[in-house]
Amino acid sequence: MKTIAEFPDQSVVAEEAAEWLIRLDADTPPSGQVLHALGEWLHRSPAHWKELERLAGLWGRLNVLTDLAVPLGKPGRAPTRGTHSRLAARLRLFRSRRLLAACLAGSAVIAVLIGFVLTRTPTADPWLATNGLYATAVGQQKTTALADGSEVILNTNSQIRVEYRDMYREVHLLQGEALFTVSKHAGRPFRVYAGNGRIEALGTAFSVHLKGEDVDVTVAEGRVSLASIKPSRPTGVKPSVGVPQRATLPGSGRGLEAEFVESLGTLSAGQVATIRSMPVEAAEGSVATMEIVESVTSDELAERLAWREGVLMFSGDTLEDVVREVSRYTTVSIEIADPAVGGMRIGGRFPVGETEAMLAALEANFDLRVTRIGRHRVVLSAANE
Repeated sequence: MKTIAEFPDQSVVAEEAAEWLIRLDADTPPSGQVLHALGEWLHRSPAHWKELERLAGLWGRLNVLTDLAVPLGKPGRAPTRGTHSRLAARLRLFRSRRLLAACLAGSAVIAVLIGFVLTRTPTADPWLATNGLYATAVGQQKTTALADGSEVILNTNSQIRVEYRDMYREVHLLQGEALFTVSKHAGRPFRVYAGNGRIEALGTAFSVHLKGEDVDVTVAEGRVSLASIKPSRPTGVKPSVGVPQRATLPGSGRGLEAEFVESLGTLSAGQVATIRSMPVEAAEGSVATMEIVESVTSDELAERLAWREGVLMFSGDTLEDVVREVSRYTTVSIEIADPAVGGMRIGGRFPVGETEAMLAALEANFDLRVTRIGRHRVVLSAANE
């Protein structure tokens, strides 16, 4: 990709620098708003600083009569309209009063003022640099480094929204699955929101899989705390369709983004859990509860997280479960002709997204027949049928 660098128009920069010197020449000291605007202008390009400093020094040595001496000394050459325009412009600029006089006395004044503005002007928070939406297509995986040193691996057909702020780090899993390796930063908790659940890292690596309204959490390292979030609204007010109801928690500092939070417990490395949304009274929506908390062996943990290495691992899973998992990585519809065939146990390693290779392995090793019906539909059946 060709990189094109755009350089500021020097004539425009010179005019803007002169205008700034005039604006700064006032009977009262420049306001905070003026200083802030000057700081933004100076931060746009090093050329702005250089031109403002150059004009301050240059104007300290020039006299406007020098420009008038040319037409006066040569009566045979009448000044052109352009000359009059230039002289009028110079006269307007040089009629600036006391601050320009101070600048004429020495450009150090400008240097001090510029230094003050640059130190007082806020700069962009680098923590916000990676805020935004991230997504993968079907069969695609992507690794993203976040501004704080944390890392996110997005699995197939997944989407997250990163929202870092001054006091917290938040990631919203909108669909699919993601693995988070979190960098520790005291005072800025790292939280993942998915469905009605919230997962807060305690210096760790963990995966979150949003499956409908349920959320599967697998902890690879460290610990995470789980909580349910319940949007709130004033008593007696019915929820608006499609509009999430939020409330302000005392001291949260998050305004409309705050939720009522109920702790569900803590998971350590090697543990998995499902945060399940339980429907309640229609007016109240649903609440989240933690179910199916279990510890898994290192082999089982490796199998659950094998996708991050670009492979899918199965050890005695039913063909139905294998097809359901593989279908996440392909646009091909895979159907099982006979429920009895769906209960067949499958084991092996299959490359992510290599649907044809997986189908060939099933046909060769598990006594199955693969029937292709069109480009995007496949039916599995027993080979002896």
